[in-house]
Amino acid sequence: MSEPPSRVLKSSLHRSVRLIEEANGARTVVKRFQSRSLAGATLDRARAAREHRMLTALHALGVAVPRPLALERVGGAWEVHMQWIDEALTPADVLAGGASWPHSPERAARTLGSLLAELHAAGVDHPDLHPGNALLTRDGAAWAIDFHKARRVARLAQRKIERDLVRLAASVRERTTPTFRARFFLAWWRALPRELRPALARAEWVREIEHLARAERVHYVKQRRARWTRQGTACDAVEREFSGFVARGVELVRALELDSVARQRAAGPCAELAGSATLLVTGLSARETRRVWWCAARLCEHGLAAASPLAVAFDPRPWVALSVPPGARAGVNPSAMRERRALRSLGRLCAALADRALKPSAAAGALFWLDARGQVFLGPALDLVHEKRAAGGVDTTLALALAGLSLFELSRPQRAAFALGLLEGARLSPRARDALRNELRHG
Repeated sequence: MSEPPSRVLKSSLHRSVRLIEEANGARTVVKRFQSRSLAGATLDRARAAREHRMLTALHALGVAVPRPLALERVGGAWEVHMQWIDEALTPADVLAGGASWPHSPERAARTLGSLLAELHAAGVDHPDLHPGNALLTRDGAAWAIDFHKARRVARLAQRKIERDLVRLAASVRERTTPTFRARFFLAWWRALPRELRPALARAEWVREIEHLARAERVHYVKQRRARWTRQGTACDAVEREFSGFVARGVELVRALELDSVARQRAAGPCAELAGSATLLVTGLSARETRRVWWCAARLCEHGLAAASPLAVAFDPRPWVALSVPPGARAGVNPSAMRERRALRSLGRLCAALADRALKPSAAAGALFWLDARGQVFLGPALDLVHEKRAAGGVDTTLALALAGLSLFELSRPQRAAFALGLLEGARLSPRARDALRNELRHG
């Protein structure tokens, strides 16, 4: 008898998730645990049993989780069979731009906040909460999934509750507005049993979570830089005419062409265009080249307008290639940077840097570049400094200084353009935006 058709929904080295479609039209999700190492294989049964046990308990409590159907050992691996949720997508899919909200963002924020409160009330200690561990359906419901790392306790500690909120806020803070997160927090607060609510007032608690989430996000993105100097999902290793890495999706022949161009460049630090949309940085040490490559990756992961990583070589001659917008040029021309369109774009970018509490340092040439439309983006940066003293506001003097400008040399219309850009780029609460607007108006 042939097996029913299946479709892989998610796959990794140790686990896979498949959708099984039966002849009668029934659909079942099968999560398979199959580690390759002996040590991992011994834990597969425990992981699968934990997932099945957690789903069973939460489903009995009425929490929105897929209904567990079976726990089986198949072909040397352990499988958990569970209910299929029709027409569902994860918040991660939406935030990554691959889908639109199944209903309004406001409703999604409230539904997800209430779901998290139900998990906390049920004593779920989940060390791996992120936007990919929830499902949203078109009828407005939210479902929690993926519990093989979770466990239940009699009462969840306050520090665990804070950990969950900080990690979730950090994972979405650069792709959601403060209003979206405020709705999420408010729905969570209202649905949470009173005995589990924090001792702080609600507004103070939200401000504290937002403050901690910023530092958590910076730390998280910095840790992910290791993905860019190893074979994996971010890039491919190269060991031919040069030793280095190529970002996924980039043709190796293009990297070889860039290596040939880099060998002909002068020895000193230089950042020049090598093609209509490629910036080639040469003349740095292998260590500095690695830092520029890492920094470009971090800027992109932070969602900033910046040159993105394309390819890098560490040996025999270091160079790094970055992808830039068409018509890119270094913003060294004072008149070009003082144009109102450029100043407005500069304000948006500086506000985004302040929102992330980051300060970049130039590697070779100018830090701020312009594209063909007069929009400002970050060129090759040597490092990103976490500005801990930035507590949510925008330092206008520092923002202009980064671009080599000062407030006193700008005309009134130029200041207005820069201020408008700051307000557009500052992802602040309405109260904080009003405070910034008053500061810019009277400053």
